[in-house]
Parts: sequence; C-alpha cells; structure tokens
Amino acid sequence: MRRTGVESPARRRLLAGAGAYAALGACCAGATDVGVGRMQLVVPQAPGGTADLLGRVLAERLEAALRLPVVVVNKPGANGTIANEYAAHAAPDGGTWLLASSATHVIAPHLIANPSVDPLRDFVPVINVAWQTKVITVSRGLGVSTLAELVARLRAHPGRYNYGSTGPASTSHVDTAHFLRTNGLDVVHVPYRGSGQMVSALTTDEVQLLFASVTASLPAIQSGRARALAVLSTHRSPLLPAVPTIAEAGYPSTDLRGWIGVVAPSGTPQSLVDRVRDVLDRTVSSADFVSWLHQQGLEPIGGDSDNFARTIAGDFVRWGRIVRDLGLSGG
Repeated sequence: MRRTGVESPARRRLLAGAGAYAALGACCAGATDVGVGRMQLVVPQAPGGTADLLGRVLAERLEAALRLPVVVVNKPGANGTIANEYAAHAAPDGGTWLLASSATHVIAPHLIANPSVDPLRDFVPVINVAWQTKVITVSRGLGVSTLAELVARLRAHPGRYNYGSTGPASTSHVDTAHFLRTNGLDVVHVPYRGSGQMVSALTTDEVQLLFASVTASLPAIQSGRARALAVLSTHRSPLLPAVPTIAEAGYPSTDLRGWIGVVAPSGTPQSLVDRVRDVLDRTVSSADFVSWLHQQGLEPIGGDSDNFARTIAGDFVRWGRIVRDLGLSGG
C-alpha cells in the first residue's frame, strides 16, 4: 500500500505489527478483475489518528485480496466535509472509497448551511466496520466516582463546572451537550484545539468533564490523573474492564456510540461494492483484526450493506434532530 502524510509513533507501531495480518490477507487473495488499475481510500482525518490507522489496515487487506494498489488519501478538515466532497465528486468507477463515520457522515452535514453533499443521496453504503467506544471521564478534583454522583453534583451546582471538547460542533461537543440537555444539567463549554489539549485540561482541573474516545482518554485514566465513570457502549471495553457501561451506570437510554465504515460514490457498480464488502467483512471477522480493534478502543461490526444503510438513515434523522435541539444546526 502506498502511503501519504507524515510518520507518527502510533502509525509506526501499527506498521510494525502489520506483518501479523499478512497471512490473513493471503487467505483472501485471488485473481482480480475489478476494472480499475488502483483504488484510493479517502480518510477525513489527518495521518496518525485512529481513523487513519484503521484506514491503512483496511487498505492493506484490500490490496492483498484484490491484487492492486490501494492508496490512503487523507483529506482532513471541516468536520469531514472536505473529504465528503472530494469522494462524492469522484468518478463512480470503483476507484474511490470513503472511510465514513457517524461524525462526518450523519452529524457534520447538519452543522452547515446548504451542504453540497447529501450523504444519503451521494454515497452507497458498503460495510460498517467498527464502533468507536467513548468514555465519560472526570477530573480527580471533582471528587465523584460514579455517574450518578456526577449528575447529582452538576445538578446541585448549575453553571459552576466546565466540560471540554475538541471544538465547537465537534462530536465531543455534541455528545456532551446532548447528555447534559437530556438530564437537565448546566455545564460551561470550553473548546480546545484537539484531544491532547482537551485531556490535558482535564488533568489540571481546568475542565471537570469529558466525553471522548477511550484511546484519547486512556493515558490520563491509567496514570490516575483522571477517573473514568462509564463507557458509551453496549458492553465494557477491553481497555477499561473495570469501568461500567452507561447502561450499567443507570442510563440505559443514552446511546452515543460512533461508527466507522466504508462507503462509495453513488453509481459505483454493485458488483464492486459487493466484492469490497466481502473482503472487508472477512477482515472484520478475523481474530487478529478484532484484537487490533480492541487495542484501538474499537469494536467490530461487519455485516451486509443493507444493515449499514439502515444505520446511516436512522442516525441521520436522529442526529439531525439532536443538532437542531441543541441549536447547532447550520440550516
């Protein structure tokens, strides 16, 4: 697989273990006739992050199975809008695929006025790859150890505490604001430039609450500088086995899981969609890949394109309503 972007320690660790997937990739390899000389997998995030690492593993598996170059193209910015526009306007010949997520595909379109891309119209679902597990984390100085204690503390002191996000209208902002609004809580929003600054602010008690990915929060949790109260998943994270799910913590109706999957420009031949889906579904089902996902704070999904289409359509409506209720809609 050809690579773009800069090297990072996280990506070097991933690539160092890539040989573990070689044998699995070989099992899927076969004669190919996909009608294109190469493929590009567009990633809406910068190199080095979780989505980028996932995209590179998927590209390697496609390359091994289809026996043609698969290039990862990073198009970060504007909450995924830049990548969405780039992929949607590509020729639907099977040469372009997009690593979509709930953040970029069903939340971001509601945040801008008159979006040029309609994710329901301009893309065809291929496969839903993984859930991204998020965790509710608080500062040690807040002095709470359960989600119920957090809610009680925030309710008793409206406007006294702060929560961090990676920027206005980011998923960390939308997730937290939705939870607070649902539970009638008043907490001040403090945006930061990225997850590193956000988590650092939590450890110094500049903010007292975060809704963030497990991978972003894990170092602070493991070092004792922050406390995890609940994971936003249907079952506990292998990275945080002692932390209850949000349902176990007493809030079963709160579903803020994010997904990451693959879509293609509308008009892409169904035979190619099916072929790529089959390769990626075998990947998602492989034990080594599942183990790698868990290390990244992800949970495997897989399945057919129709199920993914229903997830996208349902989440588009649900998150559109949430964004409007929070007063964040661009339209």
